[in-house]
Amino acid sequence: MEPIRRVWLKAFWGLDPANEGYLGFTRPGDQERFIAEGRTGDLVLIYGAASEHTVLTDRHRVLGFLEVELVPIRDVDRMSPTGRDRKVSNGWHNRWTYAVPVRRAWKVEREIEVRHIAPETYTSQRARVIASRGELLTPSDTERALALPVSPLNVFGEPPITNSSAPPSTIAEVFRPSRGVTPSFGKREAEYEDGEHYLYILKAEGCVPALLGREPHQLAGRSLVKVGFSNHPDRRCNEHNSTLPPASKFKWRLVVKSRAYPDGQAAKVGEDNLKMVFENHFESLGGEFFLGSGLIFSARK
Repeated sequence: MEPIRRVWLKAFWGLDPANEGYLGFTRPGDQERFIAEGRTGDLVLIYGAASEHTVLTDRHRVLGFLEVELVPIRDVDRMSPTGRDRKVSNGWHNRWTYAVPVRRAWKVEREIEVRHIAPETYTSQRARVIASRGELLTPSDTERALALPVSPLNVFGEPPITNSSAPPSTIAEVFRPSRGVTPSFGKREAEYEDGEHYLYILKAEGCVPALLGREPHQLAGRSLVKVGFSNHPDRRCNEHNSTLPPASKFKWRLVVKSRAYPDGQAAKVGEDNLKMVFENHFESLGGEFFLGSGLIFSARK
C-alpha cells in the first residue's frame, strides 16, 4: 500500500515557521516546478543545510515537516516583522522570494541525520539540488519519514495552535483516521442501553473551500464527509448542525444510513472498516473526516 502522504525533501538554514510561514525558492522556475508537480496534501520534510548559516547541531539533521498550499506567493506575504528583519540584516532579501504558503508545521522530536531517514533520496551529490528545488522521497524513505515523532509548531499567518502540550505523535498518526470510540454501557448518572446502531455519512454543504482554507478550484468535484456510528444518525446530524451559527450557510446533511447493526460494538467495527476503505481511496483530513471525488450522494441509503 502506498504511504498515506507524499513527502518532499528540502534543506533550510533553520526552521522557524512562527516567523516565516512560507516555503521559499530563489528561482521562479523552482517554484513553478514544485507547484506543477506537487499534489494537494503533500508534506515537505526540512533538514538543516550544510552551511555556515545553519546552527552546527542542526546541520544534516531533520528538523520538521511543513504542510503547504500549492499557490504562488511572495515571501513578504507570509513573514513576521522579526522574519523580515532577519532576512534584511543578513543580506538574504533576494533569496527564497518565490514561495508557497505553509498551513501547518511540526518539529521533529528526534535527533537523526537525513541520510538515515532518506538513504535512497538523499546523496551528497544531489544535496545542492535538493536544497534549491526539493526532491520527492521514494516510498521507502517516505515510510521512514512518516514514522518520525513530531509536535506541532505555530505558523505565521495561521491561527495559533491550541494543543502545544499534547505528547509527540508521528506524522502518520496526525493524518490517519481516528479509531471509533468503543461504546460502553451501564449506569453513570443515567443508564445507557445497548441496541441497534447504524453507520452514517454526513456530507458538508456550503462554502467548503473556506472551511478548509483551500481555493475552490482545488476542490472541484470533491466532497467533504464525516463518517461515524450512532443509534440515531438523524439526531447526530442535528447535533452537529446545532453547534453552527443560526445564520450559517454551512451545514451537514445525512446522506447515508446503513442497515442496522445489532449493537454498538458491531457498528464500531463497521466504522473502523469503513475508515480503512476511505483512507485507501480518499484524502484523510484526520479524525472522521475525508475529502474525495466520487463521494456524491443523491439519496440516503
